[in-house]
Amino acid sequence: MSFQLASVNKQFNTESESFQRSFRLTHKTDPIFSHQFDGSSSTNVLLGADTFVIKNHFYVTGEELTYDTQGNTAIGIDHTSSGIGAETSLPSSVFVIKVDEDRFKLAATKPFAIANDPIGLTTVGVGTTHRFTAQKLDTKCIVSIDNVIQSPIINTGTATTTENTMLNREVRFSDIRGFGQYDLVQIGNEILRIQVIGFGTMPNNVLLDRAWLGTFEEPHTGNATVTRLKGDYQIRKDRIHFADVPFGGTRQTVGVSSASVDVGASVFTALTEVFETGTQVKLRSITPPSPLVGNRDYYIIKNATNNFSFADTKGDAVTGIGITLTSAGIGTHNLLVADVVEGSEFQGRAFIRSDYSGNFLLDDLSDGFTGIAKTFTMKSGGSNITGITSDFGVVLLNNTFQKPETDYEYVSSTGITSIRFTGNAISGQTETYSSSDVNANRLPRRGIISGLGNTQGIGYQPLQTGFGTAVVSGFGTITVAMGFTGSGYRGAGTQFKVHVRGGNPTTGAAGTFSIQDGNIKKVFMDGTPGAGYTHTNVPQLVFDSPYGYDDIKLVSANTGIGASITIVVSAAGSVSEPVLTNTGYGYTVGETLTIQGIPSREPHIPAQFTVTSTSDDKFAGWALGKFQILDDFSDEFNGSKTQFTLTENGTAVSIEKPNGNPISLDDVLLIFINDVLQKPGVAYNFTGGTQIRFTEPPADGSSLQVLFYRGTDADVGTAEAIETIMKGDTITINTPPENKAILTQDPRIIRETISRDTLQTTIYKQQGITDVKVPMRPVTWRKQQDDKIVDGVKVSKARGLYAGQVFPATNIIADVAKTDTSVYARGGLVAFTKTEDPNTTSFGVRIVDTNKDNTGFGTTGFTNPYKEIGAVTVEGDYGDVIGIGTTAQGIQFDFSIPANSVLRDNAFGGFTETGIGTGDYFVISRSNAGSGVTAKSSNGATTVGMTTVALDGVFQVSDIARVGATAVIRVSTEIASGHGVDVVGLGTITGNFFGHYSWAKFNTGAVGLAFTANTLNGLTGITTAPTIQRTTKLLLDYT
Repeated sequence: MSFQLASVNKQFNTESESFQRSFRLTHKTDPIFSHQFDGSSSTNVLLGADTFVIKNHFYVTGEELTYDTQGNTAIGIDHTSSGIGAETSLPSSVFVIKVDEDRFKLAATKPFAIANDPIGLTTVGVGTTHRFTAQKLDTKCIVSIDNVIQSPIINTGTATTTENTMLNREVRFSDIRGFGQYDLVQIGNEILRIQVIGFGTMPNNVLLDRAWLGTFEEPHTGNATVTRLKGDYQIRKDRIHFADVPFGGTRQTVGVSSASVDVGASVFTALTEVFETGTQVKLRSITPPSPLVGNRDYYIIKNATNNFSFADTKGDAVTGIGITLTSAGIGTHNLLVADVVEGSEFQGRAFIRSDYSGNFLLDDLSDGFTGIAKTFTMKSGGSNITGITSDFGVVLLNNTFQKPETDYEYVSSTGITSIRFTGNAISGQTETYSSSDVNANRLPRRGIISGLGNTQGIGYQPLQTGFGTAVVSGFGTITVAMGFTGSGYRGAGTQFKVHVRGGNPTTGAAGTFSIQDGNIKKVFMDGTPGAGYTHTNVPQLVFDSPYGYDDIKLVSANTGIGASITIVVSAAGSVSEPVLTNTGYGYTVGETLTIQGIPSREPHIPAQFTVTSTSDDKFAGWALGKFQILDDFSDEFNGSKTQFTLTENGTAVSIEKPNGNPISLDDVLLIFINDVLQKPGVAYNFTGGTQIRFTEPPADGSSLQVLFYRGTDADVGTAEAIETIMKGDTITINTPPENKAILTQDPRIIRETISRDTLQTTIYKQQGITDVKVPMRPVTWRKQQDDKIVDGVKVSKARGLYAGQVFPATNIIADVAKTDTSVYARGGLVAFTKTEDPNTTSFGVRIVDTNKDNTGFGTTGFTNPYKEIGAVTVEGDYGDVIGIGTTAQGIQFDFSIPANSVLRDNAFGGFTETGIGTGDYFVISRSNAGSGVTAKSSNGATTVGMTTVALDGVFQVSDIARVGATAVIRVSTEIASGHGVDVVGLGTITGNFFGHYSWAKFNTGAVGLAFTANTLNGLTGITTAPTIQRTTKLLLDYT
């Protein structure tokens, strides 16, 4: 369900609540988690029925509640009730037995609640402010401010103790490391916020804001545990408390002195452009102009530039009815203006399910973030957790929702569950990670430098270019007399050059120079000293400048890695203008760094760089129930379409609820567009069924994720309906036999199936329309006979109901290792990708070894010979062998794609020649030469196949070459010695046929499971090899 804030900071609060952090949570004005009721009322406490009556209580059977008398006399109970013992008053911990949306009973334990064994009620209580409050409140919600999902408060694991008794707001921490300004801490049951560290004269003295996040002030003595918290909000009873004030709009104050008030004209003057007629202001004044009242809202009438009057209401202001003033007041009157348009936007949802035992907050994982590590053990309250999967709950990084099964997955083993972030594990690509640039790894990071201070040091060499004079010899060649050897040179060898300009030589000179300790060491002109230079026209020399001090490595003595800076060294040798060029990772605040590789001179004092602040990726997670991942339909976004069908694995999903159920169906969907959670009823509308409608068309290219909240599996029933009426079919609403006056309508075409019992047709304005609901009218349905265009989209007449269960499959022809990223098969290009409309380019496959020895099945050591892989592509082709030859090491096959092959059609790839390459595996069949050979790998080291009939079997390509200027490709293979193949007269001629070749390479990414192909018994052995099968059946529309 959605809930609202009872007040948000878009309106002025009372003077004592100018910065409001706490708000009441309601759903359609009803409290959600905590209900105060009259415990003395026989209307609320039904003694004879052992029942409580609270309108829209939102509780479920088995849910634990806390009963709080709030100082009143408790409700009396029957001490013989199950699980009560000798108690005669309702205990503080009770469990719900739901009767209906407004009534419930209570049990002593959860098992008694599930068994419908309630506590007997004997007497009403005393007092009108009794309260029931649910548990685990922070795990039941998703809260968003300005489209940013907020994190509930969690324990970071950082802790220290107090050294003295807290006085007002001051206390000393034993260790302030790990704590910073505005951090939240908990001492006892009180949550506080750090305002100043080092308050007064002691560095570990801390000034704190008290009673934060809905807690209350408590006395704190020395040696009390101080725990650092993190997060954005905490829910207590029926209120949500934010760590920081949600932005309530721009507030401006305009001061008006009493001297600026013209009592006779009932106007005032102020130099401001803020006020317009109708502007709402709050008057803050100790002695305001009469009859105005301080701390009350008024409205402005703008009479002229800088001339205004007060009005009681906005309507009075617009119509020019001002307030008549009788005095100017005393002092300055402050008028506060609120810009209610620019305030923060709030949305929140509470998620109900039948069993909350699996709701928990995940402990902070961010201390383990490195930018390289991707797997982390999850805990809650310091204990390992089990029994959750990727679609249970919420995982946030930097308050951004992480997509289950896309951005992360859960990995379970005995007693623990780990979260594994996807990082660079992209299907079809090699998974690699950088240790120098963690930003490229797409993994959570920590210790990224965001602030750096430094000392300047002395003795560093400034960047200065050397210079010298050309000396012309008697032979007209050039040598160099150095004038200045420069400074700041770095590098090895003689990559620096001396450029000779002018002199009009017959052969130009050029040189290089070496460096040592930052200076030019030696100039080399031996290789090209030039010729024809004269003393009367001496050339000019230009020396290469030293490299800039860019991307200089910062050296850490601790755990920091990868940071570098660009600096400037002054003529005096000190460092200035440092700019981070790589922020690195793994650094800590206060860590001292040095620079490396810059030449220096004596006296030399190294510059030191201190990390003043770091940026860490923030983690938050909580389990609140099962989310079902629905299909991404963003490929349908075109900037104009607003209505879309919800599907799962390509099948339409209809989400419905029983009549009378208070669940808001638009709230059970989480819709993320470009990672922003969309607000139900505002960004989209969903009342159930299969169709969701956005209020604005999503932009083309936007990303999407759709999640359906199931609670627990027991909360949602699944029924599979056989789809009969479909888009493109025709229906006719007929005349009811009981009322012939109602005319039969003309046929309509179905546009969409909204739900199991609701259809949307093309617009109809003809005969037979009536608002009469009784009697019901018969409907005639006619299946689509031809392909149609509906709403500008082609709708096929094909029906999945009649489709054959055809899943393309083929046998593998080479062994597969767990780390292999490709699988070779006998064929499959056309069957897997070229027989449908539209063609398939990427698909899922399953590899199954049905002939594996099942010895050990059911034991822990047995590996099930089955693997599913997604996002697979395939390449390959097939054709004729039109020539055969032999080499010293093997056999050559000449491959040709016949002129009448479908592969030559553009719809099937437009092949003119084979695309096979060195190292690829292929199959020869229907061969009519040879009498059995042993095929070897491309390097001749291992056996890849054995033929039993002619040359029918598996081979591996060792080399390829084109035959002349033709499209015939000569494929060389390695075979065992003594093949005995007679190739006399078997030349390459178009039209020859010596057999058939085929090959297919499935690009899978790391397979993850090993498979063995039986290639040692010719084609017969291949038929028993593991099969690779597409996981989706062929479509009904063919190319």
